[in-house]
Amino acid sequence: MKRATLFRRTGRKPAASLIAAAAAIGLIGFAPSAKAAPAPYCGSSKYVEKIEVASWGDDQFQIVLTPTPQARWDAAFSPAPRNAVVEQWHAIQACVPGLYGGLADTVWDQLECHQLNSWIAVPREGSKWITGDTYELESWRPVLPRAVPGQDLIITRCLNDLGVDPAGPLTSPIRPDLGQFDLQQAMRNIA
Repeated sequence: MKRATLFRRTGRKPAASLIAAAAAIGLIGFAPSAKAAPAPYCGSSKYVEKIEVASWGDDQFQIVLTPTPQARWDAAFSPAPRNAVVEQWHAIQACVPGLYGGLADTVWDQLECHQLNSWIAVPREGSKWITGDTYELESWRPVLPRAVPGQDLIITRCLNDLGVDPAGPLTSPIRPDLGQFDLQQAMRNIA
């Protein structure tokens, strides 16, 4: 009789443990997956105030990033100023799909140039910053060789003075909608 009582008492602990483990596994199985797709990110962060995308003619576009004061501060005083560029780049990638290959390269070059020079206070186009209040990163700018000397980016104003040909002449900013007045095709929709 004592042996049966002992068996029942010791048999309850493993059974209780098994039931608790099964319940935990069952609850974990119904928990939301950690791999769920994140929502599109276009809002603020440590280095990004906001990101907007403007559509231009011929499937071209312009990413307009508004940097935070912290981004400009880190460009001047951080021992690792490119950390801000990387974080801004990840925010852009999360907000703007399809940045691969040459398109990604030119957008990265423009972003890096704007961010690393963003601390320079030289009035330009109504802004107190040499890079402007926002960074305009344009899809139609050329892809430069991967080892781009910094002065080449500065001379071209972060590629703003280049059209689609990197060997082409320095010019005023070229827009893909040059001479077009009806970008949204509003005139076609008038009955």
